[in-house]
Amino acid sequence: MPRTIAIMGVCAPERRSYAERTAVALERPLHLLRFAGLRAAHALPTPRPRASDDHAVVDLASDVDLIHALVARGGADVDAVCVVDARHMIGDLLDDAALVASARPGDTRGDVGARARQAALALELATRIVWINWEHVPTPALAVQMALASHLNPRAVLRLSRDPVSDLRSPARHEGELLERAGWVRALNGEHAPFMRDNRVATLVYEQVRPFHPERLSAALDRLDDGAAGRLVRSAGFCRLASRPGILARWEHVGSAMWIEPLGADDGRMGLGQEIAFTGLDLSAPRLAHILDEAALTDAELAAGPAAWAAFADPLPAWPATQPSIPDAGD
Repeated sequence: MPRTIAIMGVCAPERRSYAERTAVALERPLHLLRFAGLRAAHALPTPRPRASDDHAVVDLASDVDLIHALVARGGADVDAVCVVDARHMIGDLLDDAALVASARPGDTRGDVGARARQAALALELATRIVWINWEHVPTPALAVQMALASHLNPRAVLRLSRDPVSDLRSPARHEGELLERAGWVRALNGEHAPFMRDNRVATLVYEQVRPFHPERLSAALDRLDDGAAGRLVRSAGFCRLASRPGILARWEHVGSAMWIEPLGADDGRMGLGQEIAFTGLDLSAPRLAHILDEAALTDAELAAGPAAWAAFADPLPAWPATQPSIPDAGD
């Protein structure tokens, strides 16, 4: 049975046009999947798939929940095509705009940087990444874009689009889980091997056994956003804040937007520290490590233990209530 072909991308007119051309070229029905309203805070729901979706080309609107939309239509078996407009791919990843300017409180489409977050996610979930309007971009800049996409999703098929049939001709990899395609996941697993490379593009893994001091981390994030270690485009992984002990947090950043969100209580078996992958342009590994190491606890702070950490100045956004598992100072 033919796979569902899902077309993704934050450039709506270009994505829609590509989906229409794909459906016509393959003689398949075209289904349009649009945002259907909030069910709960921090959720971007997607309508249930139609019975005929497995024969269709599905155009996923810019603001749907891409993960749930793909899972509902077959998960890793879906041929997920990310359409990139070469004239502003990097600009999309650095955009601090909301996906929907009028989104209500609790609707994550209104978050600062939500457009960049969605652009990065579409690249990371894709089986194929296709560039349109690439003829208008100088070759060196196009090489940087393709290398950056390959770092963000090392297993994706990359194509300078000429027509949808040609774009879909090369076999794509469908094994594994959707989220395992992301470059940051592969980097943390020691499996990061991008097909396309460029001297300006790098992915670095930062590891630190000590938790971050929240106030110094806030200052470090400002320095990194100012380019002190190069142009950071995407970083993701896991971190711990000393002032919020016993809680494992997800670190996620795209462009100038940053989210550090609790994943839940940590029983200590994963350690106290940080494991984060950084992808960007003209990065300096020594400067990046130095800036982040300065945000980690000092010997004296670490020895003082969680009771002292709770008194640290903490300018980072508050989290919803999470039941912590406070480790001993000697753990």
